[in-house]
Amino acid sequence: MSDHSRTIIHLDIDCFYAQVEMVKNPALKHQPLGIQQKTIVVTSNYVARQFGIKKCMPIPEAKKLCPDLVLVKGEDLYEYRQVSQQVTDLLSQYSQFVERLGLDENFVDISELVAKRMGDADYSNLEGFVYGDVNSFDCDCGCHERLVIGSVIAQQMRNSVLEKLQLTTCAGIAHNKILAKIVGSLHKPNKQTVIFPNSAPELMISLGNVGKIPWVGHATKELLLSIDITTVAELQNCSKSQLEKVFGKEKAENILNLSFGTDESLVKLKEKPQSYGLEDSGKPLVTEQQVKEKFKEFSKRLLKLLIEDGRVPKVIKVSLRRHNPALPMGDPKETRQCLFNVDLSNETQIVAMAMSLFWKAVDKKQPFKIGVLGLGFSKLVEKPSGKRTLFEFLHGNNADRATKSDKLQESSHSFQTNCQCPPGVDKGVFAELPLEVQQELWDDYKRKEDGLKDAKKAKKSGTLLNFVVRGKMQ
Repeated sequence: MSDHSRTIIHLDIDCFYAQVEMVKNPALKHQPLGIQQKTIVVTSNYVARQFGIKKCMPIPEAKKLCPDLVLVKGEDLYEYRQVSQQVTDLLSQYSQFVERLGLDENFVDISELVAKRMGDADYSNLEGFVYGDVNSFDCDCGCHERLVIGSVIAQQMRNSVLEKLQLTTCAGIAHNKILAKIVGSLHKPNKQTVIFPNSAPELMISLGNVGKIPWVGHATKELLLSIDITTVAELQNCSKSQLEKVFGKEKAENILNLSFGTDESLVKLKEKPQSYGLEDSGKPLVTEQQVKEKFKEFSKRLLKLLIEDGRVPKVIKVSLRRHNPALPMGDPKETRQCLFNVDLSNETQIVAMAMSLFWKAVDKKQPFKIGVLGLGFSKLVEKPSGKRTLFEFLHGNNADRATKSDKLQESSHSFQTNCQCPPGVDKGVFAELPLEVQQELWDDYKRKEDGLKDAKKAKKSGTLLNFVVRGKMQ
């Protein structure tokens, strides 16, 4: 028998983007509202859905179904991310184990809180809907009581989100993640449903197609189809040995368990992202100015996220896909990256770095048509605490930085200035210096090399280059 000891809540924010816009502008609450990204309606409120508006519907089709559809642009996700984090923060008051899925979903493991409330709870006070026949439930492990308490806590969570953020939510309550996620979608919007362990097989069979099982992706679905399995019932009746021939022992066991609603996976604490990026696949870009304006737009939006994050990136990356009418997806995506070594507040230099990387992929002398353009920052690290002297910055952890820098420069196109790393200066350190400092080092070296200053005068002048080379030799 599977473990019933946990109590898991899956909380999903109703039509999230649309609700955020309706909170900002209450006049939209009773109007058909669609959130527009490029030429599609990515989501809509429930008023619009009554007209047949669906997710990712082309705008002309949506307007035909609902001429009065109000469209709000939702391409900038900054505000949605902020509200999403506020919801997660509220849920974290009930448990330290909160796992975000995208911007509008959260798993919460409330097992510890349930255990604390077990002694004085009213087990007849179940909140919300129940899936399946509760009267046939005969497990004596205490999961019935735990899930009843879980339903009460789920209602309290949803009340808190509604009161403090004006957002309605739906929730599923179960002893594991997969059942909580599935059962929570049965009654929407602004409702919740609990499922007891005995009803798990019935719920899973009700899904029908195996592709509706959470975490069974397209590739897995196609492999199941290759052995004539299309429904959950067929998967449940399939022998483990037959699945092992296709998926291997471990994955076969996992897929079979999921088909019965068995899921031992933990609610994971979400770590900070290691990268931030944006892409645009709108009207093809054909001029340098259009590309530069797009990079300016990207950098403004990304800098908001980086400043809010509090860390600094080590790498900047540009991605692009050339427009090709003969190929539905365009030409293969190309990327160029380099070490990021400018101040985050200097938007001009950031755009200059992005343009330099762009020209590494695109011939400036030839016409171009870019169908997809992207900008991203990665390898985020904490800001150094306190101020470091120039010597400490240049010489601390040289070997480690040099190795990482050499590897990065071998696999990417570094941002080019009219300077190079002078002899005697650590390449790894040089690559991390701000551009103006790199230039000063190079200018010092060139002045010496060109014989503009004799060795004695250069030594007395106390140039930055002498400082770096002397410090390296000490």
